[in-house]
This record gives sequence, structure tokens and C-alpha cells, in this order.
Amino acid sequence: MRDTDDSADKATGKPRRGMGKMGWIATLILVLALGGGGFYATFSGMVGGGQDMANPIPEQGEAGGYDTATSDAPSYLELDPLMVSVGGAGSVRQLRFRAYLQLDDLRTDVASLQPRILDIFATYLRAISVARLEDPTALLHLRAQLLRRVQLLTGPNAVSDLLIIDFVIT
Repeated sequence: MRDTDDSADKATGKPRRGMGKMGWIATLILVLALGGGGFYATFSGMVGGGQDMANPIPEQGEAGGYDTATSDAPSYLELDPLMVSVGGAGSVRQLRFRAYLQLDDLRTDVASLQPRILDIFATYLRAISVARLEDPTALLHLRAQLLRRVQLLTGPNAVSDLLIIDFVIT
């Protein structure tokens, strides 16, 4: 009978293993083509955020500083300080509160809503017990609650964060 197994080496009778020269050459060409294509796609800005890799340094403005109009630096709105009476009806304790709002969009008119924002903050802070305010973990909860209330008033994309600067109970 005739042996029909083409993968066996006729001289030794062992099966061939590996890809051979043509397989390695094809793999090398494929790797070089994919690597070059990936480099070009990243370098030209088609992939990876679109930053121009040929000129990664930002343009300088006329005054010698960098152009801040295209910068992704956040803007902040300082809220007026707030003094709130806390505790029961006969209590003389007060909470001093000062905060900043981190704005996502400079075009939003959040500054005109500042009296309403302060009213929302004062109403919420007066409703919370002094024991809850003195809890060390309460600040995280309060921050999240106040931020949620501001976002309901201004819209979901106007304010991204609330930064509490002063939180003192006297």
C-alpha cells in the first residue's frame, strides 16, 4: 500500500513540525504591516485622542503664556460663606460653611443661581442633627447630597463637583 500522508518526512518517517520558512516569512510581513499601520493610526490622530504627536507642545499666546481657551483646566465658582443655625430650638450652635463649585462648562450661568444654591444648602444643613454633623464620615455623605441638589437645580452637565473648604461647628 502506498503511504498517503503528505506531512510525514519521507526520509525519516517523522511528521513535520513547525511552520517552515514560508510561514515565518508570512508572519514577519504581517507583524511589520500591522505595527506600521498601528503607528500611523496613532501618529496621525485617528486613534488615541487625536492629539497631534508631531507637535505635542501647546501653542503660546501673544503674552507668552499658554492658550487657556483650549485648555481642559476646570473653572470654579466660589460660593458666599454660609452661617446656619444647627441643633434644637434652644440651641445656639452654628455651622460655618464655605464651598466652591467645579463647573464643567464655562457658558453655563451658574453664578446667577447662587442665591438659590445657598438657600438649598441652608435648608438641607438645618434639617440635619448636630450628632450627624459631628460624625467624621458625615462630610462625604453631605457633600454627595449637596452636589446632587445643585445638579438638580443647574442641570446634570453644569456642575461636576463640590469642594467644601470650611465646615466648622461652633
